[in-house]
Amino acid sequence: MVDKKIVKLIVITVPLIMIITALSGCVDPTAIETRHWDHINSDGTGVRLWGFLKLGQNFKNWDAFFVYDTERHDNWELYEYTIEADNYDQWNFFSVDIYGLDRNTEYHYRAVGESKLQGAQMAIGIDRTFIPGGPRVNVLNASSVGTTSARLEGDLTHMGGAASCEAFFKYGTDPQNLNMETTHETMTSTGNFHVDISGLTSCQTYHYRAYASNDADTWQSVWQLTVTPGMPTIETYLPIEVTSTSAKMRGKLFSLGGTSDCDVWFEYGDDNPNNLDETTDSITMDSTGNFNIVAEGLTPATTYWVRAVANNGVCEHKGVIKEFSTLGYKGEVIEKEEPKEEPTKSETQDKTDDTSNLIKIIREKYPWVEGQINNYPHLKKMLIK
Repeated sequence: MVDKKIVKLIVITVPLIMIITALSGCVDPTAIETRHWDHINSDGTGVRLWGFLKLGQNFKNWDAFFVYDTERHDNWELYEYTIEADNYDQWNFFSVDIYGLDRNTEYHYRAVGESKLQGAQMAIGIDRTFIPGGPRVNVLNASSVGTTSARLEGDLTHMGGAASCEAFFKYGTDPQNLNMETTHETMTSTGNFHVDISGLTSCQTYHYRAYASNDADTWQSVWQLTVTPGMPTIETYLPIEVTSTSAKMRGKLFSLGGTSDCDVWFEYGDDNPNNLDETTDSITMDSTGNFNIVAEGLTPATTYWVRAVANNGVCEHKGVIKEFSTLGYKGEVIEKEEPKEEPTKSETQDKTDDTSNLIKIIREKYPWVEGQINNYPHLKKMLIK
């Protein structure tokens, strides 16, 4: 158990530290962050630099600007160029547009903020770099996935002012080491591109990124995606039409995994989500889409866990586990009782007397009942003879 004295000390000390910090003129030196950059013209000679003011801070209390140079400096004041931010949004991002840059030169930049409330105290973001003429590329979901092959998809979004760019992919089984590279496609305009790869191992997950290279720089996609040849993909949905003893299990098959058909079913259990020891019958699907199977013989008022399963004969995929409960009362079976003897006349009279006494007490102690009697039919039957 936590010592109450310690809790009280914390409650008193934390606000006190905050007050002392405010009065001492301290500011958070990490309040300003240097963020990404974007192209702002097709020539690759203009960029937009982005910075971020930590949430909880107010732009009204800060002056934000950027410094940049062709070399890195530990002291932000040594950067050759300084330019004030001219765009602020509701999410605490700020930015500035810079034109007239050399598209083949690497520039260093930092976001910097000066607190208005705390004098000349500064917050400085880390040093980042950009090459204005570098291309931009995004990675897209793979298509035409077979049992040992796949088509990797990408999108070249900016040429960086170059006449042509080389677009390609790197992939591998280790997300930290994409040690295989596809052929390069020469592109003279932005747009989608793809590369077919084969000789893959079924049921093995491969990680991949899209790349683009021109005379100024090589750019890799921000995101890294995965593809698993031969693997069907399935999702579990919550059951519907749940009764005390049955439920309609639902799922969706998103991919057959490169085969002509795929078997789907559900596994479920009422023990715990790690022990789904019961299964429904399976059905065979030759196309993607929704499916459902009714499970019978469930126990009333019981929590169950269920997930969809797909198997195409090459790989098996299981959806996420969903939880649901059946309806009804889960009671113990009551053994049939022996017939009871009919009560004697005296016993019946005793019960009648007990009822009369109860009615008398109700009338005396709760006189308001008389005015509400029509709202309580069973009580009315007792009181009005």
